[in-house]
Amino acid sequence: MRLLLAALLLAIGAGAHAEPLNYDYAYLKSGESHSNGRSFRNDTFGAYYEMGKNLHVFGSVGDGGAYGNPAWKDSRAVRLGLGGHWMVGSDTMFAIEAAAVRARFRSPARGRVSDTGWTTIAEVRHRFAKDWEAIAAATYTDVLGWQTHEFVVGPVWHINDTFAVGAFYRQMEDSKGFDFTVRTYY
Repeated sequence: MRLLLAALLLAIGAGAHAEPLNYDYAYLKSGESHSNGRSFRNDTFGAYYEMGKNLHVFGSVGDGGAYGNPAWKDSRAVRLGLGGHWMVGSDTMFAIEAAAVRARFRSPARGRVSDTGWTTIAEVRHRFAKDWEAIAAATYTDVLGWQTHEFVVGPVWHINDTFAVGAFYRQMEDSKGFDFTVRTYY
């Protein structure tokens, strides 16, 4: 959380006009999920890179709680994928993505467990003010035979051409939570 606060303060000091709605950025996400009255952390580092007008590649590494039981210890997940994105007017972008996910956990009953699965994502990004966008995404994931549906919604503030911060609400079948993210555009 201190890292996110420091990045926010640094970004505020660098003010300029932002150019939202592209997939050329790296991000650091810190989140917390709540399931059955317990709370679990989920931190992730990732990046997107545009290739041509409508394609992007992406990857991330972080806690694997979103891809399995969040109560399992020592979870890690690596995600690599490809997506397509299209502008609808000048302020709305629609994206479809698919990714391979390699996740590992330490299960109390089975010991170390790992699997390679997949995820699909449908995302809508809409610029509702000069430096603000709203994001809504629906995700289907199948890892370890654990099939989940997740819905994410929240705003992103583009502080300047380089930095943005966002807050997201996440809802899955058995858990819900919040994420805070810092992006740097390149």
